[in-house]
Amino acid sequence: MIGKKLYQMPYEGSLHKLTWMGFPKSSEFTPHLLNLQQNLALLAKTISKYEPVNLIVPDKETQKIAERFVDQTDFQSKFNITYILNPIFDLWLRDTGAIFVKSLENQSQVYAVDFNFNAWGNKLEPNDDRFIAKFMIQHEKANLISTKLVLEGGAIEVDGEGTAILAESCILNENRNPNWTKSEVEQELYRILGIEKIIWVPGVRGMDITDGHIDLYARFVGQSNPAHVFVHLDPKDPSTNENLQIIQNSTDAKGRKLIPVILPAPDHNKIRKQLSEIKESALSYCNYLVMNEAVVLAKFGDDETDNKVKEILQQQFQNRTIEMIDIDYIINGGGGAHCSTQQQFEY
Repeated sequence: MIGKKLYQMPYEGSLHKLTWMGFPKSSEFTPHLLNLQQNLALLAKTISKYEPVNLIVPDKETQKIAERFVDQTDFQSKFNITYILNPIFDLWLRDTGAIFVKSLENQSQVYAVDFNFNAWGNKLEPNDDRFIAKFMIQHEKANLISTKLVLEGGAIEVDGEGTAILAESCILNENRNPNWTKSEVEQELYRILGIEKIIWVPGVRGMDITDGHIDLYARFVGQSNPAHVFVHLDPKDPSTNENLQIIQNSTDAKGRKLIPVILPAPDHNKIRKQLSEIKESALSYCNYLVMNEAVVLAKFGDDETDNKVKEILQQQFQNRTIEMIDIDYIINGGGGAHCSTQQQFEY
């Protein structure tokens, strides 16, 4: 790569200052808004057992709904949930929010990237979510890192040691980055995220609104097991086997051979009815969130596979609690715990 590396996007399991979430009020994208809001409150409350949460709400009325649902959960927070008023449309903070990184030259200051969210390749009408990243950066008095690249946080998976896994279907797509070559993208991600080596998988354009975000398909285990990669494997989706083949034949930025750890898909015949009825449901255990001392992910109602995956994650994250929760109405929207959140690292 050309030039000096200035920034590093840390591994997700690095120490968090807090986690950001959004709490929408619009029923445009779901007929089950109250169920969705209850799921978001449960997720926020679960995270708050381990670290603070900043929950963006669009108005005072919606804040009261959020507070009521949070209070109705049957366990206690250890850390604060802070409600922050700001216009917001959708819940996918992983994609709309700022990406927090560390400066390699000024480690006492907060830096973040705004990746110019364009509604997943202009698939939706412009709305307030275009400005969420800038709001977060201003709220935290962070230093803005500008780029002309257009992408979303769910499209980026890093090990914090210079390696990334990315899907071509999302990033090298005319609906986001026309006229960018692969080498130009690699150079820019080196400049702003410190990525030295990218493992590209083809992905699937048009499979969903994201054009195949990597956080449903492959995730680095990270510090507890370097070079290990969780891989979503679904016999109904041939692209997942292709991802597996590419990953198991790759090395990371340090030259270590990658070791896949298979996360099987849940059995579509055994999952809860409200999940099986929705085509857009994100039925992947890969969409977990690593936070301080814990990992939170969805369970789907296929008890055998739910329990098997929980054991697999516990083996890899031996020093973290594995929290599996029912968030079906988030899943039905096409995401999960990871898609609904964005971490901010401690400096």
